[in-house]
Amino acid sequence: MPIIESAVVRSSKSLAQARQRTIQQYREWQRSVPTMVEMYQLSMPMSVVRAKIREEFEKQRYVSDLKTIDTLLTKGQMDFQETMNAWKQQSQLMNYFAKEEADPKPVTFLEKFYAGV
Repeated sequence: MPIIESAVVRSSKSLAQARQRTIQQYREWQRSVPTMVEMYQLSMPMSVVRAKIREEFEKQRYVSDLKTIDTLLTKGQMDFQETMNAWKQQSQLMNYFAKEEADPKPVTFLEKFYAGV
């Protein structure tokens, strides 16, 4: 099990530097997917985990405020450290995938009735 030490909180001096740090963090997450799948015994292919990581990074793609980017990078590094040091439970990790695995919500009256809603 790899042990990830805490990183020093840094501030980016420019958007280009923040972009480089973001790409570095993204690659770090992607490289750790095989270890993550093995460590947490995930019952899904690595491609699904990689796609979810990309989706999480894409959510913040158009953030342009430097302080906000630095905050997101710090939170991402903390999340990476918690994940790789096995400080999270499997259920916490699976919360990221809850939307994909959840049953579709009932729409019609009969579907709602059968579901007990």
